[in-house]
Formats: sequence, C-alpha cells, structure tokens
Amino acid sequence: MLNGLKKITMIRVGFVINFTHNKWLGGYNIIINLIKSINLLKNKKIEPVLIVNTKFKKKLLQQLENINYIKSDFFSQQSLLAKMINKFFIVFFGKSQLYDNFFKQHNISVLSHTLLPLGQNSCIKSFPWIPDFQYLHYPQNFSFKNKIMKTFNTIICSYHSTNIILSSHDVKKDIKKISEKAFKKSKINQFVFEVPAKKNILDINILKQKYNIPKKFFYLPNQYWIHKNHFLVLQSLKKTIIKDKSIVVISTGYADDHRSKGHFKKIEHYIEKNNLSDNYRYLGVVPYIEVMSLLFHSVAVINPSKFEGWSSSVEQAKSMGKKIILSNIGVHKEQNPYRGIYFNKNNFNKLSSILIPVWKNYNKKKEKKFINNAYKLQRKRLLKYAIQFEKIILGQKKFINLI
Repeated sequence: MLNGLKKITMIRVGFVINFTHNKWLGGYNIIINLIKSINLLKNKKIEPVLIVNTKFKKKLLQQLENINYIKSDFFSQQSLLAKMINKFFIVFFGKSQLYDNFFKQHNISVLSHTLLPLGQNSCIKSFPWIPDFQYLHYPQNFSFKNKIMKTFNTIICSYHSTNIILSSHDVKKDIKKISEKAFKKSKINQFVFEVPAKKNILDINILKQKYNIPKKFFYLPNQYWIHKNHFLVLQSLKKTIIKDKSIVVISTGYADDHRSKGHFKKIEHYIEKNNLSDNYRYLGVVPYIEVMSLLFHSVAVINPSKFEGWSSSVEQAKSMGKKIILSNIGVHKEQNPYRGIYFNKNNFNKLSSILIPVWKNYNKKKEKKFINNAYKLQRKRLLKYAIQFEKIILGQKKFINLI
C-alpha cells in the first residue's frame, strides 16, 4: 500500500470518493476497478491516485492493495455554501483557485470520474464521468429540481471540463439531446470488471452456512432502486414455482431508494403476500468477495433493469463467463454478453419461460469450462479498457509540470 507523496514520474490522475460507498456500490466498484486495470499496464503513462476522507473504513483501505491513496476531508467537509461559491467561480471565472491549489498541493494534474468540472481556465484537466441520463427516460423517478440540476451540470461540464467520459454509445445518444457541445466533448470508455482469482472465491458451503441458502440458485445483484425492476422478477417467480418449487433467487443490494420511499417495503409485502420467502432470499449489502462468490456459484445472473448506463452485473457476469438473463434494453444489447438470454423488460411471463429450462439444464461441469475460458480472457479485456482510458487522458497534450 502506498500512502503520501513520492517523486512524480507520470501524470497523476485523481479519483475522488466523496459519496457513501454502500449507497452507490456500482460507482465505487467501477472507480476501484479502473484504477486496478490501469495498474496492470506495464508501461503506463498515468498514475491513478484515490482521494478518500479520513473516515473511510480501514477494512476498505486494506483491500486496496497497491493503490496509491490520499486521505483528506477537503471535499467531505465542504458546506453547501462553499460548494456553491466554488461552482460560481468555475462558471463565471473559469476556475476555483481553492480546488486548483488542493490538486497542485498533491501533484495531481488530472481529475477524473468526479462530477466536478474544474473550469476552462484551470491548470488541472478534468474528466467528469456521467453514468447515464435516466431522468430523460423515467422523469417520474426524479423531482423537477433534480432534473433541472442534472441538465445544468451537463451543460456546465460541456463548457468547463476537458472531456466528458461516458460508458456507452446508448448514453452518448442521450447527451446529444441535452447539449451538442457536451456530445462533441464526450468520450466513451466502456468499463470491464476484474473478478477475483478462483482461489479467493468462497466455497459454496461457507456461503450456505452463513446465509442459510441452498447450493443451487439464480443471483440478482442489483440495488433496490425503482428502475431495477425487482417486481418483475417476483411476478415471474410467483408463476415459475407453480411448475418447480425448487427454484430460488438470491438477491443482494442496498435496500433504500431516496427517490421512492417505501419501495422496498412494497417488495417485502409482495413477497409475504405471495408466500415467496422460501424462493426469494434477500441477503442485504454483502462484502464484494461474497457478491463475486455468489455470482460464481449461481446457475445464472439475472438483470431485469428497465434502464442502465452500462451494467456492472452484466460486466461481472461476462468477466466470469456466467450465463446472464437480462432485459432487452438498448445498453444490454450493446454490452452483448456471450451467454446472454434476453426478455422484454415488461414481460414476466417471458422471464418465467426462460428460468425453468435454464434451471433444469444447468450442468456444473460445463459451467466450469465457460468460467475457465472467461478467466483466460480477463487480463486482455482489462488491459484494453485501461489503454482506452489512458488514451482519453493523454489526448490532452498540455499538462502542468508539478515536479
């Protein structure tokens, strides 16, 4: 583990974790995974640096092997007024000297994957990452104020960032609806997930004992946000178990959706009312190694989402060679998993008709072959992802000399 400053030999790229990681596991894991992918490059020209607050859990830091990090409350302790003042300076004067000073102090030339454009006059290059534009497709999930702010932030990024990073061509179509300038500034970097070495995958008996789950199950690893479409899986399961009562779906993820209070309670009520508690098991938020171990041992992964920017669970399944049953939304088709089986996001009958044969035809020996082949391809996919990101950063030739 590296901590503190050292002699600068590469362009240092900062990544700020200024959100509660449990509430946005996808975003957190994507940033950590990108940093790990960059560190795989033999002749890398950029050095990733993670910026976390002083309350960041020690357990999480211990997991960040070989990742250079800085502990600072510079971002987490800023008041709303201070944030507004800094944004005012960025919008009207092209930079915030306070932000510039912080990054210069830590020899960071680039800020990436943080929704904070640093200004056209800043000496620090900024590459904000916008995961998606869900509010254009499901406006009912967002307040009027929230929609205005998201549009405003995109426009600010179009003027005051170096480039905007997007994760899919599907998302790039959406940004064009908001701003032509943002569209022209956007660069696509489709993330790929590293999966743990097979020796680190937990034995199924450990998971079985800890969570009282069966050895055979489907896995649904999505946060309980309203657009993730858990109800469709429950409706499908209700119909499916009439034909086969042995089918079980294991679910993990954060239970709260601030945009739809009471959503999880409705899900719990549906499970209880329809006697699905034996067939649908919610385990809560579990450690990342357990998520990947559940994925490894599953019959197949399910992603019924109505909307995604670029799905983490789909990428994890691809990296592990797992079969994935997924909604036929545009971005899922763009991700194009080798073992993907699609269904209409509104058709629980279609999902039910898929679950039964997949369950019955599951063969553990054949599954191992798919997993082994995927593991062989993993490093190549990660390197391609990291090189693509490095090219986006290095496309900007002028960097301040911080040595």
